[in-house]
Amino acid sequence: MGKKSIKGKERKQQRKAENGKIIGEQREIADTLRHASEVKDLLKEYPAFQQYGRNGLSLILEHYWAEDMPQATQEWALALCKSNMEEMYNRAKYNGGWNSEIKLEELAAPEARFLVAYQKVNDDQLDPVAFVHFRWESEDSVPVLYCYEIQLEAAVQRKGLGRFLMKFLELIARKAGMHEVMLTVLKANTAAAAMYAKLGYVPHETSPLEEEQEDYTILTKRLVAPAPVQQPLRAVTNSFQLENIIFGS
Repeated sequence: MGKKSIKGKERKQQRKAENGKIIGEQREIADTLRHASEVKDLLKEYPAFQQYGRNGLSLILEHYWAEDMPQATQEWALALCKSNMEEMYNRAKYNGGWNSEIKLEELAAPEARFLVAYQKVNDDQLDPVAFVHFRWESEDSVPVLYCYEIQLEAAVQRKGLGRFLMKFLELIARKAGMHEVMLTVLKANTAAAAMYAKLGYVPHETSPLEEEQEDYTILTKRLVAPAPVQQPLRAVTNSFQLENIIFGS
């Protein structure tokens, strides 16, 4: 076929450079997700987030991997999801309607992580009242924290707890080097959609268009200047810092 032209060589070198860049980016994303997954106790560096005391609530937070979550807590989480979401799932026909088995599979997935808020009943009893289910994932070639669920018992709603939990997710996502926090919200869930809008969440580019008439929206919040994995953010250690972060922004 003869000797390759100079332009052909240049194109080949350009493709190799582009492929190398893609491979490097993929490796960086994989490293970021791996480092995030290696952190066993997310609450350790944020002692102020181990408690929530505001608007008449006095709660204790715990962090679990799915495999470590007590079975009674997992059963409660499934029941709370069903109580809060079954009607909306069925009305929207989201994922074919409510299915307890599918939801339990989500909650029990090895990559699932949880923040659970407990209310102290007495010295021997703590009752769960809210939880967040989230995972470290790659979306559109960027590392993200994806919030799968945030569910609150009726008694603790409209007391700032949902905002508190979402802001905490944003903090730990930044610390882990994530570029975004993402979530899916049903359009019928107007209270949740309003909270996310106030927190600065906007439709993701992969969210269905209005003309597609889907019953859900994919939301995202771009995190400003994500921290390198090797450079941890300063821990929040007192209630003044916490109030500033959660309610002062």
